[in-house]
Amino acid sequence: MRSFALAAALLEGLSYALPQDGGCVTVTSEVIVPTSTATYTTTDVSTIYASTAEDLGTFTLVTRESSTTTLLTVTSTVPACTGTNGSTHTIYTTSVATPASVASSSSAAAGGPPGYYAKRALGLSARQTACTTTTTFTTTYGATYTFVAAPNATSTFTDYTAFSQATVTSTQYGGTAYTIAAVTTTAAASSCPTGNATTTQDARCAPSALISAYAGYGLEYASNVPGSGAAYTTSTQDASSCCQLCADTQHCAATTWDVRTGVCTLEFPVEFDTGALSCGSEAALVYYDAGPDHPMAPGMGLYVAQLCGTVEFGSAQPDDGT
Repeated sequence: MRSFALAAALLEGLSYALPQDGGCVTVTSEVIVPTSTATYTTTDVSTIYASTAEDLGTFTLVTRESSTTTLLTVTSTVPACTGTNGSTHTIYTTSVATPASVASSSSAAAGGPPGYYAKRALGLSARQTACTTTTTFTTTYGATYTFVAAPNATSTFTDYTAFSQATVTSTQYGGTAYTIAAVTTTAAASSCPTGNATTTQDARCAPSALISAYAGYGLEYASNVPGSGAAYTTSTQDASSCCQLCADTQHCAATTWDVRTGVCTLEFPVEFDTGALSCGSEAALVYYDAGPDHPMAPGMGLYVAQLCGTVEFGSAQPDDGT
């Protein structure tokens, strides 16, 4: 056993005792020789400082007016009473397939497990180089430029410190703007419970089905119906109530609820060419941003519910202070 260890040590030493290479490394450099000389004439420039404002012409402010189309009406129901003598329990039922949650992507750390040590690759150590030889070669192309001042010739440049510009307005007509109408109704007094109450909501609106983070960070901003369509904004007590309002409204594709403000937004995308409601289209783009105070912690911004539509999630590279 000891003989084997000694032999291994001797072999390792031999790998560093190889004869050195007596050859030289050749370094080649290129020398460029211009084929011609070009001469240009320059003119001295004198600056004139203007005492009046420079007129920048006329700026046209264009205002675009579109026709307005109301897609549908969102109906909100206000309970006839504000409380019960008992507790309130919510049951979430599955009426349609619950869309899969957006899973945050993560990448495995490079390298081996803790305690892992890399070995030197087997093989002989490289021979050392004895010398370096430098060679050059010449390439002929291009030109040499020469600048000569023109005799008895000057030009002027006017330096303005003030400017003026007239503004006119122009109105263009075309396109379609989509809106959502709203109606609020009050529930019948008979619907007020006198004891423990049970409410039923769509399973897609359960807290566990809502999305409040992407790639491990909270959701800060939302862009409504990136393609085309309309968004309806109201206020709700929580994200599930916002989602349920969407579930009760035909063609509502998705919702975003802001925990910071309580603002609930319902998304209604349309087909870009026909203007018809398209529940299965992209409803919103939700993302967080980079910056010294960003990104935010999960659950501190928007809560997203995907119903019959889809929501795209995005992110910017977090600012690590560098």
